[in-house]
Amino acid sequence: MVTQLTDTLAAAVCPVAPPGVQVYANQILSWVKWGVLAILGVCFFASVGMLIWGRVTHHPRGARLGMDGILICLVGAILYVVGYVIVLSIVGTGC
Repeated sequence: MVTQLTDTLAAAVCPVAPPGVQVYANQILSWVKWGVLAILGVCFFASVGMLIWGRVTHHPRGARLGMDGILICLVGAILYVVGYVIVLSIVGTGC
């Protein structure tokens, strides 16, 4: 009964940024989001180029590095989306 009450009280409390900080927090979060998105894009196109180069020149290690890079980009994109949801769930919305 006590843990249920404390869980309910903890769920009712929403984190609020100190006065004047929310603007900077939004700016930093948007820069990080765009930076990660740009890095993922560059990584993807570089990996596709490496894969094509490895196939054209019959260089097995180059093709392997390109495929590994594409898989790393895919995992990075998944972590990008999941990480944003985790941060959003910690900060909360609609309080």
